[in-house]
Amino acid sequence: MSGGRKGRAGKRPAARPGPAARPNALTDVGDPVLRVVSRAAFALVMLLTALLLWRGHNAPGGGFIAGLMTACALILHRVANGRCALNFPPLTVVPWGLALSFTTGLVPYLLGRAYLKSDYGYVSTPLTGEFEWASALLFDVGVYLIVAGSALHIAYELIDVNPRERVEDDR
Repeated sequence: MSGGRKGRAGKRPAARPGPAARPNALTDVGDPVLRVVSRAAFALVMLLTALLLWRGHNAPGGGFIAGLMTACALILHRVANGRCALNFPPLTVVPWGLALSFTTGLVPYLLGRAYLKSDYGYVSTPLTGEFEWASALLFDVGVYLIVAGSALHIAYELIDVNPRERVEDDR
């Protein structure tokens, strides 16, 4: 055999797969137990998230912890199933959360009260009985959207990193 990199049969060795063809541990999920358990865990974590968000303005919890718990549940879903549960990029909810949080704080200020001053009242329904509502919940929802969107964006960017890829400046 003369020159070049030819194999035994005279063929060139297969080229390395491109980035799209490289196997990824998070997209080649083959563990059915993880997928089944993650469904139940996802549902339970999201219920806990709703409770933390709902009770957060009166008790420990709130938008920050609920946003982190949502991000963890969605990361678990992606690891277990190899795909994102959202149909949109998570960073798109951050501006909505910023607008909601800012507006919730601005409205009392425009009405002559302190910035972020919360208002509350009681509502009674046949289904739930009497419960308290508070404008702080809207602020918490804004924080929830900011934290969940940014945490998911950071995590998904880190998940998509392939440390074997080289850039032009690597030697």
